[in-house]
Amino acid sequence: MSLFVTLYVWQNIEIMKIGLQYQKLSDIEEQIVKDNDHLRYEIELYRRMEVVQDYARRRGFKPVLPEDFDVMAVDENNAQQ
Repeated sequence: MSLFVTLYVWQNIEIMKIGLQYQKLSDIEEQIVKDNDHLRYEIELYRRMEVVQDYARRRGFKPVLPEDFDVMAVDENNAQQ
């Protein structure tokens, strides 16, 4: 009878350990998901043109003007400007 009681108690202790470990891992997963969502939000913020322009302005870049571009016609054998 004592063996059965010992096994029952051991089984319940193991189930409690697994439950606590599950809760801990679940909390870690929840934090990782929140961190991932926050990082994705920041990435999307930096994709906005106003943010890109502000970043460039603060670092001394000049605005791109139409005269800054050259147009080239390219065919299979040569390129002409």
